Amino acid sequence: MRILIFGGSGFLGRNLANYLSKSNHIVTIFDKRNTLKKNSKIKFIKGNILNFKKVLKASKKQDIIYNLAGISDIGDAMKDPIITSKVNILGSIHTLEASVLNKVRRYIFASSIYVLSRQGGFYKSSKQSIENFIDEYKKINNLKYTILRYGSVYGPDSDKRNGIKKLIISALKDKSITYGGTAKAERRFIHVNDAVKSSVKVLEKKFINKRVLITGNKSIKIKNLISEIKSILKINKKVIFKRKPMMGHYDKNPFNDYPKKQITFFVKPTISLKSGIVKIIDIL
Repeated sequence: MRILIFGGSGFLGRNLANYLSKSNHIVTIFDKRNTLKKNSKIKFIKGNILNFKKVLKASKKQDIIYNLAGISDIGDAMKDPIITSKVNILGSIHTLEASVLNKVRRYIFASSIYVLSRQGGFYKSSKQSIENFIDEYKKINNLKYTILRYGSVYGPDSDKRNGIKKLIISALKDKSITYGGTAKAERRFIHVNDAVKSSVKVLEKKFINKRVLITGNKSIKIKNLISEIKSILKINKKVIFKRKPMMGHYDKNPFNDYPKKQITFFVKPTISLKSGIVKIIDIL
């Protein structure tokens, strides 16, 4: 199939693009910059999702559109709600409208676990908004969709703001390891390779017009994760936890109520957490 990935140069996007390309799909990335290593099989279009003409042109003759574009850092979104709304909401509407006009077979949207959370700030609000727009595009234009709600994705080529990488960098460079949340914090981590495989599995027909939670199958306490990092690095550094959860982030449970109208992938890891941590350390 012909597949276009908006935001395909990001952490998840470039891994998804490579996986789809290896699976013999014709892949195009649309992004403001190209972070992929040379790959003659993947086409790159430089553009901004706020430019509707470019979005419309890029979407022509595409079978599937993945929208992974936008501001994904909760802190960045909190600092600038105006830019967040322009990029995450208006930009995504451009991709939805282009999908309808170009008769795309399915629109796949990268949402977040935070849409059902008490936390998430303006980032959460922007994702909730687009989920609502997607529902309306389905009603009005019969645009087939799949919404992906990602948990805590990690991997070696994530940026320095990624949770696990941030802890590893702190352990390697600082006199102590600081975690912005509490000692009770827990997460379900999922390696980017497993997140990508799940993101491709949803191309199956049974996931049309469904919401899918993609996350790890086991919850781990952050204090235990830090102990694992310390053990791998063979260091003995003081660990500092804040007394309150990080602003905009959940502590243990992201949900107000457990979501009933979504399919849940509690993904069994193909890469162990320890192996994943070692691979991150190896490239730092």
